[in-house]
Amino acid sequence: MSTVTIFGTIDIINGNKEKGMLSSQMKIRDILELYKIDKNINRDISYGRIPKIVKYLENQDNEMGIFFPAMVFSFRGNPINYYSKDFELELPLEKKLIVIDGQHRIKAMERLLENTDDKNKREKILNSFLTVQIYFGLQIEDEKNLFADINSNVKKVSMSLITKFDTRDVLNVLVTELYEVCDALQTAKIEFNKSRLARPGNDYFSTSSRLKELISIILFGKKNPNQKDTANLTQQYDDIIVFLDKLFTELFRNLPPNPGNVLENILGHYATQHALGYYINDAIIINETKIEWITNWEEDIEALSQISWNITNSLWKKFLIVTRKNTPYEYSTIEEYQSNQLFDVIKNEINS
Repeated sequence: MSTVTIFGTIDIINGNKEKGMLSSQMKIRDILELYKIDKNINRDISYGRIPKIVKYLENQDNEMGIFFPAMVFSFRGNPINYYSKDFELELPLEKKLIVIDGQHRIKAMERLLENTDDKNKREKILNSFLTVQIYFGLQIEDEKNLFADINSNVKKVSMSLITKFDTRDVLNVLVTELYEVCDALQTAKIEFNKSRLARPGNDYFSTSSRLKELISIILFGKKNPNQKDTANLTQQYDDIIVFLDKLFTELFRNLPPNPGNVLENILGHYATQHALGYYINDAIIINETKIEWITNWEEDIEALSQISWNITNSLWKKFLIVTRKNTPYEYSTIEEYQSNQLFDVIKNEINS
């Protein structure tokens, strides 16, 4: 009889000896052998979510691997019959683990394997380990409550935290390392722990995830680089860090102090920041076979000092809209879709 061995200690839950939980690592092949989806516990599978998870799983080839939260299961039998003194839970294949959390990840793994013809790659995927939590002694109602708790209490991770810690994305690494070496960015202030800035009270220039977009616009003329862009960035990484340090130093030297103060100027709005990125890309970046920049690029950055960025400048009147009207938090903002129009204004002002 085929079995799957899972190593770990079964811990009692809240002093109740009838209920326990085991945390362990399981190979994907073993998870796929043992899992069972009970439609009375889980919601219907949303197949639209699966392609995104498959794409993420394809990063398995990356040396950083893949990162999933623990997959949660319930075992409906008595574990004593299958648990040894060596802390091994040895389950026959017919003794299934009921999925509490993780059904979409499982379906994505199955689809990835179906679409993978390379035997070596399939074996690599099947032999990869994922973290699991297995509960014992739960009634059906307990399983439903656990499913509800997991899905109602999980908070979406801030994009800025992802930018800070997801080192598989070369732009994320660049943003973090650039901030550490660039005094000008530190003076302007970048928020790494939140995905949004509460204006007008928060006068940080940007969040790290928005800085990532700005850098992508500067280097590539778009918010999201393609594979070729990323490959060039990886190859030229050290040179680009040095260049961007100089660029942001020169940029903030030619902009008003405290550029994140939206009560004084328009530079704290993402539309304006994107417009600046498009201007810099258009003026100084040469993207042919690799990322290059013109020789005397500082002159084009210095030209930005000719423009008054103050909210009272009539140039910006048609872009500004009042938000939080008649409250202590009233201020004027610019919608993000206006970035291209702002770019045209900036270019015209400098060339006039």
